[in-house]
Amino acid sequence: MPVGAIHIELYHRAGRAMEARVVSARPEAARVLLGKTPEQVLSSVPLLFTLCGNAQAYAALLACRAAMGMAADPEADAARDLLVQQETLREHAWRILLDWPGLVGLEPDKKAVAALLKFDALFKRHLFQDGEAYRLDSRLDIDAMPFTRLTAELEALIDAAIFKGRLAGFRMITGETQLLDWLRQNDALPASLLSDLYNRNWTTIGQNDIACLPELEAEALNRQMRNEDLTAFCRTPRWQGRCFESTPLARQRSHPLIAGLQNRYGNSLMVRFLARLLEVAAIPRRLSRFDGQKVKQVFTPGIGGIGLAQVQAARGLLIHRLELRHGRVYDYRIVAPTEWNFHPEGAVAQGLKRLKAEYPNALRRQAELLINAVDPCVQYNLKLTDNDSETENHA
Repeated sequence: MPVGAIHIELYHRAGRAMEARVVSARPEAARVLLGKTPEQVLSSVPLLFTLCGNAQAYAALLACRAAMGMAADPEADAARDLLVQQETLREHAWRILLDWPGLVGLEPDKKAVAALLKFDALFKRHLFQDGEAYRLDSRLDIDAMPFTRLTAELEALIDAAIFKGRLAGFRMITGETQLLDWLRQNDALPASLLSDLYNRNWTTIGQNDIACLPELEAEALNRQMRNEDLTAFCRTPRWQGRCFESTPLARQRSHPLIAGLQNRYGNSLMVRFLARLLEVAAIPRRLSRFDGQKVKQVFTPGIGGIGLAQVQAARGLLIHRLELRHGRVYDYRIVAPTEWNFHPEGAVAQGLKRLKAEYPNALRRQAELLINAVDPCVQYNLKLTDNDSETENHA
C-alpha cells in the first residue's frame, strides 16, 4: 500500500455490503518538527503540507503563539481566516472539477483547475506585507482595491466553471422542491451528478449513525489529549469515547436546505455533495464582504509550554498541539480531518457497510461516490471482496 494512502476493503455478498475495513498508511508528518524552534516550525510546515497548506500553517502559528504565551492578533487572524476560507473554496473546487466529472462520464476541467492556482499567492500579497502571512512577525497590509477585484474574479471563475452561470440561482435554494427545479433547469456538472443520484434512486445511500463532531472546548480537548496515548489519538481519534465525523456537512447542517434534506435522507452522500456545493457558493460572497473584522480565537492559552490550536480546514477540523521545552519543540501532534472521517469505525466505514446494490459493479460505484463525497484528501485504494466466491476486484 502506498505511503500516505488509505486502503479500503469492502466485503460483500451478491452486491450487499457485509463489512468494511478502512486502514490509513498516513505517516506522522509532525515528527520532523521535533527539535525545531517555533520560527523553524513555521518555515517548515508549508513545505510539509501541499494540501490545505494555509490551514496547517495557521494552526501551527496559533499553537506556537499559545505555547510561547504571545498575545492574540485578532485583525491579522481575521485575514488569515479569510485565507483559509479561500483555500477551502479552492480545495472543494479542485475535487469538483477533477473528480466529479468521472462520476458521470465526463472529462475533468483541468483548465479551470489551473486558473485556480494563482489565487492563493495573490490573496496573501494583497493582505500581508511581502505576502508573508504565517510568521511570528507577519504584518497585516491590506491592499483594498486589488483585493476587491481579485474576489470578483474568483467568484466569476467559480460561477462559470462549476455552476455554468447559475450560481445566483443556486444560492437562493432553501428546500428540495427548489433544488429539483434548479436541477431540471441546467446542465451544470453538479446538476448532472445530483440528477443521476435521483434517477438511480441513490439519494439515501451511505447513511449511518455517526454524529457530527461538536465544537470542542479547548481546555477539555487539551485535558483529554494530555491523558491519552497521543499516537493512538492522532491516528484514530475519538471524543469522549465516541467516533465522530468532521466534514463540510457538519458546518452546513444548519442551512435550511441541508436541515430539510437530512430529515429525509440522513447523512447520505447526496446531502454531503450538496453541503460542499453550498460552501463553494457561500465563500466567494464571504470573501467579498471582508472588512478586517476580528475572528473568534479557538486556541488554549499556553500552559507549561503547551500550545493547542483548532482550525476548520476544507475537509473538517484540524488540530495542532505542541510542547516547547527550552525554546524548542519537544512534542508535536496533528489530528487531521481525515483521521476522524476515515476512522476504522467512523462515518465512511459505517456508511460503506450499509450499501446495497444489485451487482458488484454498482456496489463499487456507490462506494466510490461515498468516498468522494467525504473526500479523504489523499490517494485511496478500494478493493471489493466477494464473501461467497472470494473473487476480488482491485481499483
